[in-house]
Amino acid sequence: MTIISQDKNEILPLNMPANNEFSFAKGASLVQFLIPQSPTLLLTKTLKLNGKLRVNRSTSTFSTPVFPDNINNKATGAYSLRMNERVGLNALFDTITISGLGSGGQTMESLRNVGRLLALTKPLTHNQSQYDGELNGKDPTLASRSNISAVDVNTEVFFSIPIETGLTMGVDALPLGRNGLQGMELLIQLANDQNVLITTEADKASVYYSLVDLSLCYDTLSFDVSTTAEMEMPKSGELEYNSWAHQYQVINASDTQLNLNFGTSKTLSVISSTIPTTHINNVSVDGFSTNNLLNQNAGVYNVAAPLRKVVFGKDGMRLPLDYELDCAEQSTENRPRVEIIDELKGSMDVAGSSMSLVSVNTENQLQTKVNLNGNEVASLDDTINVQAENKPVFGLGISEDSLTKVGRDFSTSTFTLRIESGLNGNSPNSMNVFTLSKNKLVYTPQGISVSS
Repeated sequence: MTIISQDKNEILPLNMPANNEFSFAKGASLVQFLIPQSPTLLLTKTLKLNGKLRVNRSTSTFSTPVFPDNINNKATGAYSLRMNERVGLNALFDTITISGLGSGGQTMESLRNVGRLLALTKPLTHNQSQYDGELNGKDPTLASRSNISAVDVNTEVFFSIPIETGLTMGVDALPLGRNGLQGMELLIQLANDQNVLITTEADKASVYYSLVDLSLCYDTLSFDVSTTAEMEMPKSGELEYNSWAHQYQVINASDTQLNLNFGTSKTLSVISSTIPTTHINNVSVDGFSTNNLLNQNAGVYNVAAPLRKVVFGKDGMRLPLDYELDCAEQSTENRPRVEIIDELKGSMDVAGSSMSLVSVNTENQLQTKVNLNGNEVASLDDTINVQAENKPVFGLGISEDSLTKVGRDFSTSTFTLRIESGLNGNSPNSMNVFTLSKNKLVYTPQGISVSS
């Protein structure tokens, strides 16, 4: 097998709307890309969505866009309208579905609630300098502080962001020929404007975002004549890849046990984050915050509900940890819940890594003035703050097989999660649970099939 070239490819959506403008508010919320069959290998980590983002005020039109003013320009007057700075453009994606085209097509991964997943995983795997550097360069709406992200959307901005799913980030290459997927389809369902955008302006019900001039680029490997001919011949084969799955739950009681059926035989990790239920599809608040559990007071979620104990299990047994994570004292004394954070980072395989936004500052609002290099800043001016935003990156996570990386079998078993907290029973908090597991793709001359 001899690689002849690594080729650059760019394709346009199949369902191009008027003005090449995709917008949930305007009814063009589904983006469809078709990567054609070819005797090549697709390099999955090179998949990137390109285009221009517009964050629009209610009076905006395509020919005369009206953008927010997040820097209080005296000529036009301040107008606050922004997105979550840690999720960025991924907040726009409600569902990403990847399918092979062989024998009528087969769904390989369908990741729902993409933004909620990335709201947790991205700050867990990137630090402040990455947010304000390389990530911001690809996605201007990503930053370590909300005011940086907000200023960037005061005008139309270009972006080129990777497609981040279990499949694309966990497999290096996919065969696109007849001896493989026979082509691939990528579908992106856009999210509700009211959940993506954040504003309290008078016309907040009519603000919207739009994506213009979208394209998908990717790299493929081309081979010598004999290898190319072999890839054009229908044969049987298989490959293993990772995929994310999503489940939604609501917790309200001070002592709650969730019993979840994953139906996966090689479960690698389970992570979850919470948000007050009334904050979903609510443009007045941040729909992608990863705050701690909260109780409501007079209809407003502003009272902390301390996390006391967490227990992970399988079929009623404590697994993979045979003990409970007791964090009641840390929660009440506003100290880092070290065990909870360690298990969460371990679920993303970044335990011990410094490439994380999580810090004493984010989790406990304890100011420790440091610069981007982690060095202390000698300044008496309390108005200077060079840290990441002091918002928690709260989540519950567990690695089901940190030793062998094979995964734990939940195909006929139940995953259990017990949470003891200070919830008062009148403050429902939504919990989004994401499961990372290994799947097997089998391709034959008759088509392709997927098994968990």
